[in-house]
Amino acid sequence: MKPGLPLISFSVILVLLLIAAGCTQPMSVPATVPTATVTAAAVNVTTNETLVAFVNEAVLYAQTHDKETALAEFSNRNGSFVRGELYIYAYDFNSTTLAHPVSPEKIGVSRINERDALGNLYAGRFIDAVNNGSGFLWFYYINPAHNNAIEKKLGYVAKVNDDWWLGSGVYYGPLDPSVAASSGAPSTTQEIKDFVDSAAAYAQKNGKDAALAAFSNKSGPFTRGDLYIYALDYSGNALALPYQPQLTGTSFFNLKDVSGRYYTRTEIQLARDGGGYLLFQYPDPSRNYTVRYKISYVRPVDDTYWIGAGIYTTENKLVDTELRQFVADAKAYAMANGKKRALAEFNNPNGSFVKDGLYIFADDYNGTVLAWPYRTDLVGVNMFNATDAMGSYHFQAILNSARNGTGMVEYYTQNPSTNTTQLKIGYVTDVDGTWVLGAGRYMEPGTVNIRE
Repeated sequence: MKPGLPLISFSVILVLLLIAAGCTQPMSVPATVPTATVTAAAVNVTTNETLVAFVNEAVLYAQTHDKETALAEFSNRNGSFVRGELYIYAYDFNSTTLAHPVSPEKIGVSRINERDALGNLYAGRFIDAVNNGSGFLWFYYINPAHNNAIEKKLGYVAKVNDDWWLGSGVYYGPLDPSVAASSGAPSTTQEIKDFVDSAAAYAQKNGKDAALAAFSNKSGPFTRGDLYIYALDYSGNALALPYQPQLTGTSFFNLKDVSGRYYTRTEIQLARDGGGYLLFQYPDPSRNYTVRYKISYVRPVDDTYWIGAGIYTTENKLVDTELRQFVADAKAYAMANGKKRALAEFNNPNGSFVKDGLYIFADDYNGTVLAWPYRTDLVGVNMFNATDAMGSYHFQAILNSARNGTGMVEYYTQNPSTNTTQLKIGYVTDVDGTWVLGAGRYMEPGTVNIRE
């Protein structure tokens, strides 16, 4: 479980809320309002009195101007609501960014599942605070004024109306190293993507040289235990590898994992297409470089290089109980009702084996398609030598996995709901030694823990 953010004492919170709620003019706040140490207070150059007054001034501005004008002013980096380290950000109650002068690329993006620099969810806590009218929250964020070092930050938020709210924050100096060490690493596909997206935003804001230096730093903000950002160019040359710096500058283009997949070539194709997930097998630095399954997300930074990060995982984490049961039920149906009746049911797009995004497919061991409810035109076609979008002989992989009784297989195919090529994790089973059936899920951003 990931640690929560530091808590302000109950008595201090009462003082803060009584002072801040509903006020729109500068006010006197006791010097001891933030529960920060004397050292931290010395780092901070903006008082919390100034912070509260600044946000309340912005709320008054928003309430006395039309929304479009207010949002334009709050997003203007040279506007009246950017003052030193202080700036105003605006969100709706779904945590969608409405205005942000420092990160304009986030406008229109929901940050409800975004984590702070230590992996803590914080957007929901802001919503909880602003639902009470206004409130404070500690979190950890990069400070652009201090070379993007991760620092402790006190945020203050206040409601404009029932549709949107504003906030700003004060930095309180570098975080305690013991806090950083205790932070948990991302463990879901959504968190991997968010981590990589945040690294790409950092790179686009700070430039390639600064980004590659940060990504190469094993003690930096883009390395969290066994999760780290790696960077390569589109020829497959390594640009940043925090745990294997000796490989920087070498080509990964022709490397295969133990399953024979040219994994870097797949990553390059995914990055060129805008981003995506892949499953491969790679040495785990936290386990003496033992080769393990790794699910990664990669995306472009610009037209010269791309980045990725991944979580080490296992087949049991990738193939969920529902998928296993769905395939087991289909096999039981086939054994009880016979092959002919079972295939008719599996080919029926309105049948009992098409539900919740899952469907059963079936092939014989020669590679001939026996059931595919969404591609009945391929039923009877031999696909033994067919390859997926990344050039893998995925039908052969399906058959090989089934020969062992049951097994996992991964391949790339077009997701009809998005019209994009995506990684699919399949689970297959032998039926009676003559044919195979299975089902699969697309790998998409989600909240299921896939870390072992």
